[in-house]
Amino acid sequence: MKKLFSITIILTFCQIMAAAQTIDPKKKAKQAAENRANTKVEKGIEKGLDKVEEGIGKLFKKKGKKNGVEGDQRTEEENNGNARNTQSSHINKKASDFVAGTNILFQDDFLLDPEGDFPAKWNTNGSGEVVKINGINGKWLEVKHSSIITPEIKGTLPKNYTIEFDLFLQQRGSLSIPRIDFGLTPVKDILREDLYYREKFFVTIARYNEADAKTVEYGLKDVIGNKNDFPLTRYVNKVLHISMAVNDTRIRIYLDGNKLIDLPRALTPAIRSHFFVNNVYTVPASEVGLLISNVQIAAAETDKRSALVTQLMETGSATTNAILFDVNKDIIKPASYEVIGEIGEAMQQNAQLKILIVGHTDSDGDAGANKMLSQKRAMAVKNHMINKYNIAASRIQTEGKGESLAVASNTTPEGKAKNRRVEFIKL
Repeated sequence: MKKLFSITIILTFCQIMAAAQTIDPKKKAKQAAENRANTKVEKGIEKGLDKVEEGIGKLFKKKGKKNGVEGDQRTEEENNGNARNTQSSHINKKASDFVAGTNILFQDDFLLDPEGDFPAKWNTNGSGEVVKINGINGKWLEVKHSSIITPEIKGTLPKNYTIEFDLFLQQRGSLSIPRIDFGLTPVKDILREDLYYREKFFVTIARYNEADAKTVEYGLKDVIGNKNDFPLTRYVNKVLHISMAVNDTRIRIYLDGNKLIDLPRALTPAIRSHFFVNNVYTVPASEVGLLISNVQIAAAETDKRSALVTQLMETGSATTNAILFDVNKDIIKPASYEVIGEIGEAMQQNAQLKILIVGHTDSDGDAGANKMLSQKRAMAVKNHMINKYNIAASRIQTEGKGESLAVASNTTPEGKAKNRRVEFIKL
């Protein structure tokens, strides 16, 4: 009887503590303790109290932010432990054939824009603001419900180009999430022209927080098809990299390096003129924003995948901006593997070919640190070629020039993007 009285007091304490918090896991902890009471009472209660303590600790560790993103998002460590996706669980497909354009037309990571402002290089028919996400590098543009954004670019986009950007598929508790559309349109001034009634090419990512969500829709004004084999739920509260390749009438769409859409006759010169992103009007309205960053648009002269090798063999050197790395690191982004593979395959076919790989950076940060970083990045490319294509290490030399040989001004994001490059020189 005395033991039962003690248990009752402890469970009552759990109820009081759970009611005082706003985090649902306390209720789950109490329920779990009650369910186990018949078999392992003391052990179940002990675990329940541990959960209460843990929840209280986490509550006091969070910090609020006026923009509603940083304070409400889980930290990167929490995401790594609790989110439904990891880097190792991506769908298993062949290496991406995406090749980024080399002539940078537009680049924006919002680092020059103050938090809370709408970014200077974009236009909108609604609202948005630059924010930070707790545990995620850089700044992000949070696009509000029923708002469309377009980058400010002079003229129209060329016949052949690529677009790359990151989305953060945000979820905060039970708040409704956005329906995300992105694509191409004839509309230049989104503030004065109505996108809805115009012909356009678009891709839709929606309901990504639902169990087993896998459907990505696409269309021309109206939906014309879908792909239902991409695991969107694995990217909840994670970064999803999007790549688009336009070659005249052809459009290819890649999610995290996986080609989902390849339509050879989808585009017209008018449709491929401008890029847009839309937090679509829905009922109920989205209560969390669409988050986008690291946008880069680059012209591509042709659709030939061997252009880099041709340039190397004919002129003795070739330079590319399409080999990308994590910020301030020598970790190669998976989207870059195809470009490196062109050189790797050429070296496999020509046993006499020897090369020098030279890394270059922009001028951000310390000059000495930039030189060391460029050396490490050149070495990372070499190691990838050795490990992936079995190229003898003696056939590849590396060097890092840091910021010393700039090919463009380092005063603009576009210029900095051009200076961050990898050069291959035939020896």
